[in-house]
Amino acid sequence: MATIIGGRVVSVEVKRDKLEPVQGLAINVSIEEVAAEKDEMTVKYTLTVTYNENVGKMKIGGLVMLREDAKRAKEITKEWKDKKKLPDEFAEVLMNGITYACAVNGTFFSQPLGLNAPVMLMPVRIGKGPVPPGAVTGQTDKAA
Repeated sequence: MATIIGGRVVSVEVKRDKLEPVQGLAINVSIEEVAAEKDEMTVKYTLTVTYNENVGKMKIGGLVMLREDAKRAKEITKEWKDKKKLPDEFAEVLMNGITYACAVNGTFFSQPLGLNAPVMLMPVRIGKGPVPPGAVTGQTDKAA
């Protein structure tokens, strides 16, 4: 199973277009690139927050570094390059790491503009089967 060993935000773009109250938000994560070097993987992503009623928008770009079995890392990278799909168990670890990091950092970026922080209070769960209480379901590739 993959383990997150590091990560960083590499770009931030936040804009408030209207002074009206925020009426909700939508969060989308796009996986841009997946690479592996032996048992270390790097995933490049962009998290986009769209505030309803066109009040504003936030984009956070970053990298997540993970450790995975070298053979499995190679398989995951190949599947990403060929199909733009990630295995469910890998995607769950990745998505929870991305949403957590962006929620923490996004809180600091959103406050000066009076926007809501991009916080998802429930863990992401991907795949079939019963959904545990409090889980959010979704897909991770751009086709989602």
